[in-house]
Amino acid sequence: MGDPLNLDLSGRYKVQNKNSARAIPVREGPTQGCSMTTASSYLPRTSQRAFVKTGAAALVLLAGVAGGVWYYSTQNTNSEQGDTIRTSEIAQAAVTSFEISTTASGELQALEQIEVRSPIEEQATIVEIIDEGTTVKEGDVLCVLNTDNLETELDTEEADLESSEASLFAAENAYQIQVTENESAVRDAELKLRLAQLTLQQWESGDRVMKLQELDLNIDEANRELARLEAKHEKNVGLLAEGFISKDQYDQDELALVKARARVETVKLQKTSYIEYEQKKDREQKESDVRQAEAQLENVKAQNEIKLADKAADKAQQNRRVVRDRARVDKIRQQIEASTIKAPSDGMAIYGTTIMQSRNMWNSNGPLQIGQSVYPNQMLFGLPDTSKLVAEVRVHESLAGRIQKGMKGRVSVDALPGVVLTGTVREIGVLAESGGWRDPNLREYTVKLLLDAGEHTSQLKPSMRCEAELLLDNVESTLAVPVTAVFNDGPVRFVYKPRGAGYERVPVKTGRFSETHAEILAGIDSGDDVLLRNPSAGEIIDEPWNQAELELVGLTLDEDGNPARMGPPAGTSGARQASFTPGQQDGATKREQHQNSGESEGKPLGDTGDTAEKAAPTEEAATASTDENAGETPSETPVDKDAESETEAMTAD
Repeated sequence: MGDPLNLDLSGRYKVQNKNSARAIPVREGPTQGCSMTTASSYLPRTSQRAFVKTGAAALVLLAGVAGGVWYYSTQNTNSEQGDTIRTSEIAQAAVTSFEISTTASGELQALEQIEVRSPIEEQATIVEIIDEGTTVKEGDVLCVLNTDNLETELDTEEADLESSEASLFAAENAYQIQVTENESAVRDAELKLRLAQLTLQQWESGDRVMKLQELDLNIDEANRELARLEAKHEKNVGLLAEGFISKDQYDQDELALVKARARVETVKLQKTSYIEYEQKKDREQKESDVRQAEAQLENVKAQNEIKLADKAADKAQQNRRVVRDRARVDKIRQQIEASTIKAPSDGMAIYGTTIMQSRNMWNSNGPLQIGQSVYPNQMLFGLPDTSKLVAEVRVHESLAGRIQKGMKGRVSVDALPGVVLTGTVREIGVLAESGGWRDPNLREYTVKLLLDAGEHTSQLKPSMRCEAELLLDNVESTLAVPVTAVFNDGPVRFVYKPRGAGYERVPVKTGRFSETHAEILAGIDSGDDVLLRNPSAGEIIDEPWNQAELELVGLTLDEDGNPARMGPPAGTSGARQASFTPGQQDGATKREQHQNSGESEGKPLGDTGDTAEKAAPTEEAATASTDENAGETPSETPVDKDAESETEAMTAD
């Protein structure tokens, strides 16, 4: 019912108390009340009293009739509204089939995209650029960068290259000169060695032999002269005795004999001295000259290698300098040529700044334009192949493990309302991505779906916002209820079944969940009515849990009479809307374990605020629980508190 209102001048009936199911009708009096008072002033006082009493009675009678009519009409209206609400809030458990899916948002991206980056290794400004979105062919000019600095660097590097080439030419000539000098020095050293060897051979075979022959000849001559003089001396002795020669002649011949004898000893001593000393000395001197010449030859060769290596090193250094300078010149020329950036393939030219913004990357320079500076390797353009697009969406880590390559999905694009595209999961991210500073605890995986070709493919463009529904499972012919009909109370999952004027709690065993349906494995049958909202405290039939019903769904009562799983005891808490993850099995995911642990702490996820023992919650608690349930189960129907109050009033009446 609405807020309490007073009677206005239009004659409408108003409700004075919103907690009352009945409204007292009050009929508005005539608007010309002043005229009536003036007319009655001409009557006597007694008549005036009678007139007033008669008028009051008439008014009371009129009000009573009007109130009866109003009460009858409002009762009929409230009854019809109650039937309508009751019908819309009640559903039947039925055998049905449903899909288990999850929805993820993202944007379209080209399956293959060529990135065109700045080839210049320094900042440059744009002097020409095509319009974004232009369809280009391979070889078309995309933009032109300023090359004034490169032209200046090219002039400097070309001058350095000329100097390097001149130094290289001088080093090559010096190397050739050194080679010639080395050859000449080696020839001189080899000549000296050959001369020393010949000298040794000449002495060994000639000079030494001739000297020995000369010494032998001298000895022979001395012996012959001695023998002659000895024979003459013997004759001279007889001749002197006979007086044929003089004494002086005899003495001279005798002196000559003495000299001849001394001569023999002298020549023998000369031969011995030559053989023992002079011959050895000459041999060693000649052999030493040969060894010295050989060493000199080796020394010359070593010196030649050092000198030649020095010249070769200088030549190599100058050659490297030329190669370096030539590479610099070629590189600058290539950069100058590359400053005219051309399309490497056919496609649609998208500015790199636009692509960065679509990836949520910071960019304070705005779109590319003439005069804007670009840094080395900056992405200038993207050339996406729009014939093959993928929907790049982010999936929560709790569901990433259920998504497999080849899984089908449906994709809707914001730019094409009402159009549903199909695709196949092509790629799943290896590492989870953080939610950033907005939600650092969030972890999501990037999933790429390759869109199937269709009539709308030509209308799609990269970076269009999209939403993908991934089909995780397909539940066939199973008993199910709307997911908003399932609630939690500690370990118990239950539904509210109508019974008389209220609702009783019936435990159920749930299976897989989708965003709209919950699979029922035990607890209720097909055709049973279930409530789709959280009833008020006055509507709940407060009865303890039935042991048989709990055992039917795998639960029992512990020593204190609280529901518990058949196994390790679990904590208890108040009733709450059943939370779920699409496609999860009952109690089979970490998310449910987290919710159960929250119950033990007194902070269950999706708690509606009603407990198994408490009466109706306060209005603030009900509002808070409704908002929390709305965040947990988006498909839950919000509770109309005014309609709830009317239902309670009707039940009381």
